[in-house]
Amino acid sequence: MATDWSRVRWTEARQVARLLNWPVRPGDPDGGLPPAAYFDSLRQAGRQMEAAEFLGQALPRWEAVAWAARAVRDVGAGKDRAPAEASALNAALLWVQDPTENRRRSAFDAAEAADATSPERLAALAAFYSGGSIAPPDCEPLPAPKEAAGRFAAGAVLVAALSAPGGPAALAACLDSGAALASGADAGPAA
Repeated sequence: MATDWSRVRWTEARQVARLLNWPVRPGDPDGGLPPAAYFDSLRQAGRQMEAAEFLGQALPRWEAVAWAARAVRDVGAGKDRAPAEASALNAALLWVQDPTENRRRSAFDAAEAADATSPERLAALAAFYSGGSIAPPDCEPLPAPKEAAGRFAAGAVLVAALSAPGGPAALAACLDSGAALASGADAGPAA
């Protein structure tokens, strides 16, 4: 059920869909809907993966990274993580706790050491691409693409949830927690 997404700056779903380069297809929900209503319509249509991608773009960058880091942490709770993956997740969670430039760059370093397909790596990359320059510190600044953090965040959530036992239920829980972040009902993960 759609609620007010007070943390989301977009007023129409089509604004978010443009960031995703989504073409309008027959049967798509009305792009003029508020983002929360569009998200709900995607979920009701069984388009959970698209709902995750949409939410990753709709959320502000900090919230998107917070959503991804918590989803990866919670979905993988109790699982033995390789040291590089644990480090990448920890770096993302530390950035959420205190989003400084040093922690953003540390998230990149940790992501580079992690398995290329791990959700932990994707969460750490979401933190790195959340803002600031993506060029090395001694080079001319190069801003991150505006949609990058959301894409990495959604990817982290999807990989974590869909590789977990009971994947569809895990994804549904992640979508619920992301919607709570969007509405302001949840402040994000504690590190």
